[in-house]
Amino acid sequence: MGGPADYAVIGKRTTRTDAVAKVTGEARYATDVYLPKMLWARVLRSPHAHARIVSIDTAKARRLPGVKAVLTAQDVPDARYGALVLDMGIFARDKVRYIGEAVAAVAAQDEETAAAAVKLIEVEYDPLPAVFDPLQAMQPGAPVLHENLKGYTTLFERTARAMSGNVNYQADIARGDVAAGFAESDHVFEDTYTVQKQHPSYMEPNSTVADVDADGRLVLYNTTQRPHINQAIVSALLGIPISRIRVVPCHVGGGFGGKNRTLTEPAAAALALKTRRPVRLTFSHEEEFTSATTRHAALIRLRTGVKRDGTLVASEISLYYDCGAYAPTPNAVWLGAISSTGPYRIPHVRVEAFSVYTNKMMGGAFRGYGVPQSNFARESQMDRIARELGIDPIELRLKNCIGAGERLHTGQRLHSARVRETLLRAREMVGWQGAQLGPNRALGVACGMFACGGFATSAIVRMNMDGTATVATGAMDMGQGLRTVMGQIAAETLGLEAADVTVVIGDTDLTPFDVGIFGDRGTHTAGQAVKLAAEDAREQLLASASVALGVAPGELLLGGKRVFARGAPERGLRYSDLLGGGQYKRGGPVIGKASINLTEEPFDPVLVRGAASKMFSTHTFATHIAEVEVDRATGAVKVLKVTAVHDCGTVINPDGLKGQIIGGLTSGLGYALYEDVVIESGQVMNPSFLECRPPAALDVPPVEFDTVEEFDSRGPFGAKGVGNVSVINVAPAVANAVEHAVGARVTSLPITPDKIVRALRAAEG
Repeated sequence: MGGPADYAVIGKRTTRTDAVAKVTGEARYATDVYLPKMLWARVLRSPHAHARIVSIDTAKARRLPGVKAVLTAQDVPDARYGALVLDMGIFARDKVRYIGEAVAAVAAQDEETAAAAVKLIEVEYDPLPAVFDPLQAMQPGAPVLHENLKGYTTLFERTARAMSGNVNYQADIARGDVAAGFAESDHVFEDTYTVQKQHPSYMEPNSTVADVDADGRLVLYNTTQRPHINQAIVSALLGIPISRIRVVPCHVGGGFGGKNRTLTEPAAAALALKTRRPVRLTFSHEEEFTSATTRHAALIRLRTGVKRDGTLVASEISLYYDCGAYAPTPNAVWLGAISSTGPYRIPHVRVEAFSVYTNKMMGGAFRGYGVPQSNFARESQMDRIARELGIDPIELRLKNCIGAGERLHTGQRLHSARVRETLLRAREMVGWQGAQLGPNRALGVACGMFACGGFATSAIVRMNMDGTATVATGAMDMGQGLRTVMGQIAAETLGLEAADVTVVIGDTDLTPFDVGIFGDRGTHTAGQAVKLAAEDAREQLLASASVALGVAPGELLLGGKRVFARGAPERGLRYSDLLGGGQYKRGGPVIGKASINLTEEPFDPVLVRGAASKMFSTHTFATHIAEVEVDRATGAVKVLKVTAVHDCGTVINPDGLKGQIIGGLTSGLGYALYEDVVIESGQVMNPSFLECRPPAALDVPPVEFDTVEEFDSRGPFGAKGVGNVSVINVAPAVANAVEHAVGARVTSLPITPDKIVRALRAAEG
C-alpha cells in the first residue's frame, strides 16, 4: 500500500506553486481584472421580505447620462437554476421573496453613475405576509413562497412531503425497528438544539467581469469553486450553447463553499451581451451578508435510547434546515441527515430531514456542508448521556464507535474507518484523566464523520518533449493548495520532481470537466483522476521505452526523468530522448487521460428515501478535544487549546494538511462562540465582519494535531480529505467543555456569555 517513506514526493513538504504570486501581489483575482471600455454594474435589491411586484419603471435610470443598459426579469429569458431544485431566476419575476433579492441591474460608465441609476428605478410593491421560522413555514395556512413549487424541476427522488407547501426537500432514513429499540432501552434522552446562520467570511467578495470576445463568445472572469458548472448554468439561463461560453476563473480569495453558487455571473453576462462591452459586477461586503449564502440555520430534535452500560440502541432524529427564500443546496440537508447518527453503531434509527423555505437570505454550502448542525446536536447529547449514566465521555464513544466493515444507517458498508484510533490518540495527547481540570476549567470531546469525495471529474496529463509534464484539471484551487497537490500526485506517478509538473486548472477552454470543489473531493476525487491520467501516460512511456530498449514493460522503472531496466539502471533512456525526437519515430505524443465518478457502496433503497446524492466515495473521521476556561461572573469563554486527530488517509502535503486543520478549527470556533447572522423580520441586522464577529488572530488557540495511519483504496495513494471534518467537532467540543467547567449546558449556538449566565442561573435554581 505504501507509506510516506516509500514515496519520493507524496508526504513531503513542498512549496506551494502559487506562493510567490500571492505574497508578491502578482496573483490575479477577479477584482483585479480591468478590461478596455469596461462598464460597472450595480443591482437594485428588494426592500421587502415578501411582496408582489406591481410595476417597474426604469425610464429615469435609462435616461441618466453614462448609463448603457438597465435589465429586469422582462429583459432576460424566463429560466430558473439551482443545485437540485431549479427555483431561482436572474432577477425576481412577479414577486420578491427576501430582503436583498435582485430586482434589476444597471451597467454604466463608472461606479458612481451605476449607483445613481439604481436609485432612479421605481418599483411598486404589494407587500405580502412573510414567514421567518421553518417550523411555522411548515404549518397549514403559512404564507407560501413558491406557488408553483410542484412544477419546478428537481434532481432528486421526491418523497411525500417534498415539494409541498414550503418544504422543498425531504429525506427519510429508517433502519431497524425504532419502537422496539426504545422498548429495549433502559434510558431515553430527548433534546432539542438550535444553530444559527454563519457567513463563510471569505475576504474577497463575489465578483465577475463578463466580456464578449472578437468571435462573439461570452467570456467570464470570476471567483468560483466550479467553473464548468457555472458555464452550464449561464448557458441554460441565457439560452447560449456551452461551446459559446468560456469561464476563466481567477485566484479565489477564500470560498469555503460560499463560492459554490452562481451569483454575479448571470447578471454580468446578460449586461455584457446587451452592451457588447465588458461589465464588472462585484458584491459590496454588505451585499455579501444580505444577498449571498450562509450556513443553514437549523433546529434538531434527538430522541435516543440507551442501555445502562451506555450501549446506544435507538435514535429518532428530526432535522429542520432553514434554507431561506431559495434552495441552492439541499445536498447540505442530506449530508446532515446521513451524518446525524454520528460515527456510532445504532441498530434502530429513524431520520427525517427537511429543507424549508422562509423569507430570508439563502442558506447554502459552507465548510462542513450541513454536518456541523447535526453533529452539534449528536455530540452534545452524547455528553449528556455520559454524564447522566456516570460514564466517561471518551469511554462512551469508544464503546459505540463504528469501524470498517460495519454498516451505517443508510445501509452503506464502510471500507475505511478508524474512529477508535482517533479517540485513543486524542486521549493520549491530552493526558485525559477526566473532563474536569480545575475550577471553571475543563476539557470537552467530540467525534464526527463526513461523507466525502465522489461526483464526476476528469484529468489530462501531457508529457512534454523535455520530459516535464502538464496536468489539466477542471478542479479549482480555491486557496487550499489543490494545484500543488495535483502536481505532487502526477510527479510521484511519473517519476518526476514536483517542480517538473505544471498544473493548469479551471479554464473551461483548457481543462476537462469537473463538477466543482466541495465536500472534500479535491484531493480524494480530482486527485484520483490525475493519478489515473498520469498512470495512463506512464503506460505509454513504458510501452515506447520497451520498443526502444528491447525490455518488457514490466521490467522497466521510472525515476529521475529516465526509464531504465530493473536491476540495470545504466540501461535506460532519458524522457527527453523518448519524447523529443524519439516520439516522431515511435508512436505519437504521450497524453494520458481519465474520466471517473467514484462512489462507495450505494445507499440501501429499502432504508433510504429522497437521497439528494448517491455519489460519496468515502468517509473521513476525527476526534477533537477543546480545553476551555469560563468566567462564571461574565460567562466569557476562553479556549486555551484544541487537540485534533484525523482519519484522513495518506497525507499528500503535510503543510497543506496543517493549513486545512487550523483553518477548519478557526471556522468551527467562530460557529461555536461568536458568529451569528442576526435577522429580524427578514432584515439582516449585522451585515459586516465587524458586527458578525468572526474569530480574530488573538481568539485562535494553540492547535495540536495528528493523523492516524490509514490507506483508503479509493483515493490517490490512499488519501481521503480533511477540510470539512476539521470543522464539525469544534462547537460540540467547546459546548461540552463549558458544561464540564461550570455545570451549564447551552443547547443553542453561538455559545455567548449571556447564554452561559442564563444557563448558570437556571442550574442554580
